[in-house]
Formats: sequence, structure tokens, C-alpha cells
Amino acid sequence: MRKSASGTGTGENCSIGQLLEAYYGDGGKRIRGLVNQIFFSKYGGTAGRDMDEFYSVANEVFADIVKNGRYDSSKGEFNAFLYRALCFALCDELKKQKRGRRAAEGNVSLDAPVGEEETPAGDLIPSDFHMEEALEAYFGQEGDERVEQYLGSLSGIQRRIVEMKMEEVPVEEIKRRLQLTHREYKSCISSAKRNENISLFTKRASRYAEGCGMNDMIPIDLTDNYRMDKCPLGSLLDDMKDGKLNRKHILQRKPYQWTQRQKNKFLTRVLNGQPVPEIVICEQMVNGKKKSHLIDGLQRLSYSELYRGDGDVIRPEGAEFYEIPYRDYVYDEKGNVVLDEDGDAKSELKVFNVLGKKFSELPDYLKARFNKFNVNVTTFFNCSDEQIAYHIRNYNNQEGMNKNQYEFTGMSVDMAEKIKSISDMHPFFTENLGRYTEKNRTKGDIDRIVVESIMTMYFLEDWKKKPQDSYEYVNRHASGEMFRNLQDSLDRLCGIMDRELKEVFTTTNSAVWFAVFDRFRTLGMPEGRFREFVLYFKTSLEELKVGGRPFAEVYRSKNTRDRAVVQNKIRGLVTLMEAFFQVSLPSGRGAGVEPGKESPGQSARDRMGENLGSMDAAALLRCYGGAEEVEKEDLELYELIAEDVEQAIRDPASPLRSQKYRPVMVALAGYAVKRDEDDALKKWLGSFRRNPGGSLGEHFDNRSAFLELKAEFDSYLEKQGEPSRGNP
Repeated sequence: MRKSASGTGTGENCSIGQLLEAYYGDGGKRIRGLVNQIFFSKYGGTAGRDMDEFYSVANEVFADIVKNGRYDSSKGEFNAFLYRALCFALCDELKKQKRGRRAAEGNVSLDAPVGEEETPAGDLIPSDFHMEEALEAYFGQEGDERVEQYLGSLSGIQRRIVEMKMEEVPVEEIKRRLQLTHREYKSCISSAKRNENISLFTKRASRYAEGCGMNDMIPIDLTDNYRMDKCPLGSLLDDMKDGKLNRKHILQRKPYQWTQRQKNKFLTRVLNGQPVPEIVICEQMVNGKKKSHLIDGLQRLSYSELYRGDGDVIRPEGAEFYEIPYRDYVYDEKGNVVLDEDGDAKSELKVFNVLGKKFSELPDYLKARFNKFNVNVTTFFNCSDEQIAYHIRNYNNQEGMNKNQYEFTGMSVDMAEKIKSISDMHPFFTENLGRYTEKNRTKGDIDRIVVESIMTMYFLEDWKKKPQDSYEYVNRHASGEMFRNLQDSLDRLCGIMDRELKEVFTTTNSAVWFAVFDRFRTLGMPEGRFREFVLYFKTSLEELKVGGRPFAEVYRSKNTRDRAVVQNKIRGLVTLMEAFFQVSLPSGRGAGVEPGKESPGQSARDRMGENLGSMDAAALLRCYGGAEEVEKEDLELYELIAEDVEQAIRDPASPLRSQKYRPVMVALAGYAVKRDEDDALKKWLGSFRRNPGGSLGEHFDNRSAFLELKAEFDSYLEKQGEPSRGNP
């Protein structure tokens, strides 16, 4: 051997003696450990096998490598090289044992199948693939379509980076020429390496081997020792209820982890007879008794059990295809089945809506369908504690869709194409002109930004806090013209973007700023003037006020998705922009109004005042009273309380007793009820010799009136020794 085997514990120019000590010291613990590791990771463990045979094979492999000098440092670390060689040899030995012949010596083929999928062993070698090396052999070859296909799929900045790397330009020089930070450079390289067209240059691709037959497969009884069956759902639930199927393995998580959406979607899928993911069971011998542990599927079976026992019903959220068709027999008035002209039992098609229905209220046919529903079950036999832990880890290793990715699947194909044409293809996102990361792209955050930008530009009054509601709303209401306008805005922004502007376009605030820029465009000014405003905003934020309130409080609110916060951010920025340019913007898209529905001559500030002045009680409570939702029944109660407490106001001419401020009084009553202080509200209104909120006048809008009254009421409670329970 020419150089040290890194990772063996030996130094440069290690001797055979040093390698023997490293792998065969302490009774051969390390070489045996490698063999055991291979069996646990690829074949489910060592149970039921004569491991001495495989340890002997490992000894032969080790001796061949060391004595014949088959390793050098160009092949990577010695330990990794030995591990790969052992994988091939042990796989070959398994096949030989099954076929009843044991060759004393044999070469290991790179086409030897490994694992349950019979993947050629050569394909399992960890790749030392580098994008630069893969392209180097083809770069510059005239007419090579693969290079052009790959480069053409990159963003402009990614392509420039790759081309410079092919020309061996140092990384620091690349960053200097393109004015990139290290983080931006790494993000671009990561995106280029993950580009789907990079597979055009991989050296070895896995392909289906047409000549592969049953004789080439590793037998199940010698590898994973498992069986796959189909079991009725009702039978699994019975076994779980009877204790035959243990749901409480010490490493298993608790049941009922799903959201309402996940639960409702799963149950309607079962009732519609649609396939669901498999259930996994590990069988273990404990004190001479067989014990079956539920390893994967606890949530599916737990919710099924709860539903079958009438402990829950299916609700609308997340449920799909809840009107379920089924066939039922036709009965006469005596309860006998009606026969058709051929003497067969007559049936008819019926539809049953399962929403809000208990299992016991389902038609008998659907009950039977539920209990007979076939579930794929994989059972592993003779498992040790270590193997059970291994299976739990592996079956929970995958990452499911996040909310953005999941909700995107509900978009129509046409709408999805409109969104993707911007999120995946527009330079504003592909060139990373905002503060976006590779993770934002892979997690669907850019898709969400596009959807929410349509909401802020055109449907601000209907803003949705939950992403799934925004996706659904845009899917129903957005038009192609709206997406074209958004794309045009992004085109214009690309021309003025720099590092300073980039800071404001975050995943949280991009949709807000796109809406503000959309309003700016109505001024007809050059885009560079918008850059001036953004820089002014960044440097002056701490001093800026809107409506007498520090705007930084709104802009930096932690409740980033609340309707009131998003609306107030946009309206506040529009007001600040008007002041900066000393203009009054016409009503338009940035304030949530569709094109063609503007009021000519009406300024954004005027329209904002009208909106604030016309806020009803429910809006005041949601935005400033700490209420998530306000039901109709709640408002009726608050109306009655408001009528009662208004009588405590001593001045009959008080504006608070006028119809104009009725929404304010109803909201104030709701605020007091929410804190169990409605009696205190009446005492407070009767304790003042002057009008509470005495500074209120005809110029006051509902929002300002409510906030002032709420502040005075809170102050009253504190002075009475009854501190307010907190202001939202």
C-alpha cells in the first residue's frame, strides 16, 4: 500500500502490522463490527445466521486487500474501501449459501445485487461526484446538447458561476466579480448542484436489468425475514383492542397527533375505499411468548378506532369526497329483498354524506366497507430490541409535505402553472434578488409568496391568515391578468434591486412590499424613486409614525400573518410613501381594490380613513380587541350589553350615544365580556362626571375611538385594583 489508510488509526505509510492491530486487536472487534453493521443496515440483522461463515469471508477480503496491495489513498479512506468490499463479498456469500455451493474463492462482481431491491453493488458505492468534474469532460465541446440543456436551465447568475468555475477562476475572484457574499455564493452553487439536469453527467445510472431473474435475488428468509400481507382494518382494530397488537412500545410516540384536516382526510379516504400507507408490525419473543408491536401506523389505527367507537365524527376541514356513493338492496314493505326479472337481488345506487355522522349512523354497507377495508401490513419476525428501534427510526425517517407543499396540490393545473411560471422562472426569485434561501425554494415558500402577493395586491380586505385559505381563495378568484401584473412589477423591480433593497424583501414581507410597489406604479414615476423611498424607510423606521403610533411596532409585529397586521403594514407604508413624495395616491390594487373598481380622485389616505371609520364591531374586536373570531351569537349579546351600558353615560348628548359610534360601543362591550369585566364597564361609564373619551369628536374614526376608550377603561381597572388581563 502506498499511503495511510485514513480512519484506521494508523499514520502515514502504515504497515500491515498496524492494520492488523487496528482491525484484529481486542479479538477482532472492529472487523466483526463492520460485518454486523452491514447485516443490520442491509439485511435486517444477524438473527438466525451462522455469522462465523461471514466473519471468515471478511478475513479473506481483508487479507486479499492488504497482501495484494489493492488499496491506495486515491480510492478514499481505507475503512470506507474495506466496507464496500465487504458489502460485495457478503452479498455474494449469501447467494452461494442459498444455491447450496460454497466456492473457496471467487471474484466479486460490481453487478452483484445488494439489498431487497437487488441494486447492483457498484451503484451503492458512495459517489465522489463533483459538478465541476462531471462537466469538465463535456464543457466546450461544440454541439453537446447536454451542456446547453444544463446551462440553459440555470439562472443567469448560476450560469456565470458555473462557466467561471469551468475556466478555473478562483472562488474568491468569482465572488468579487459578481459581488456575492459567501452565503449567496454557496446558495447559488447548491442550487446548481441540485438542478435536475445535472443527472445528464452522472457516470453510472441505475437501470432495470432485463436479464435479471428470480435466481439472482437474495431470498427473503436469508435477508429481511419479513412478510407482506393484506389485513382487514376491522381485524387490526380488534387485535389492538384485545391487546394482541401492542400499541405502547416504549419508543413509540403518543396517539392522536394529527390535525383535524389530516384525520378527516384519512377517514374519508378509507370510506371511499382508497389505498392508505402500510402498517408495520415487529414480532418479538419475550419470555417465550410472541409479542406483536405496532411500529408504524399508530395514528391511522388510533383515529380509526376512535371513529368506529363513535368517539369522533368527520368534519368538513380537510375532508374530500365526503358524499360517498354505494349500492344498497331494495326491500319491500315486509323487509324482504326485492328480486329483479332474472331472480337476482335488486339494488340501487345511493349517496351518503358522512359529515357530522357517527360511525353507528352510517349505512350498513359503509360500516362493512370500513371494517373490511384492506390494509397492507408488513410484519418483521424474531426482532431484537435493537432491530425494533432500527425499524422505528427508519419508518419515521421521511419528511412529509409541509403546509405550503401540501396546499399547492389543491390548486388547479392552470393556476399552478401561473404560480410556478413566476416562482420557478422569474429572475427576481431565480437570481435570489430577495432574502431567499435554497431551503425556501425546496420547501415551497416562494410559491406561497406568489400566492400571498396576489392576495395583498388584489384581495387585501379578504386576507387569510392560514396559507391553505390563501391558496384556496386565489385558486377560486385570481385571473391571468393579475399574475401578468405581478410579473410586470417584478420585471421593473429587477432593474433597481441591489444589496440594500434586498434586505426588505424577506419571506415575511415580500408580499407586503410587492403590493406597495404596485401602488407606487400608479404615480408614473421612474422605478428609481421607489428605491429612494425604501432607503428612506430603512434608515428612518425608528422615528416614523402613522396615526400617532410608532410604525416600527406594526412593521415588526410578531403576529406576521394576522389580517390586521398585514393590512396595517401596507396601509402604513402607502401613507408614508404619500408623505415622502408629497402626493395622494389614487385608490387601486395596493389597497385591495381590483382594477376598474377605483373611485376617481379619491386618495389612498381618504380611503384609509373611510375604512377605519367604517370598521364594524367584529372588525374592531378582531383587529384590536384580541378576538380571533367573532360569532353572530356573540355580537347579539354584545349589542344587548352595549344598549344597557350606554344608559350609564350621564350626558345625553354624548357622541357615544349616537348611532355613529354604536359599533365602537358594541366592540367595547365585547372587549369587557371577553375579560369578565362587563359590570365594571357599566360602573366606569357611570363614574365619570365628563364624557369618557371626552376628546372624541366628529372627526374621530371608529378605530381611534375604540383604542382611546379601551385605554381609558384599562386605566380605570388598574386604579380600581382590577388590572386588565392584558392588551392584545
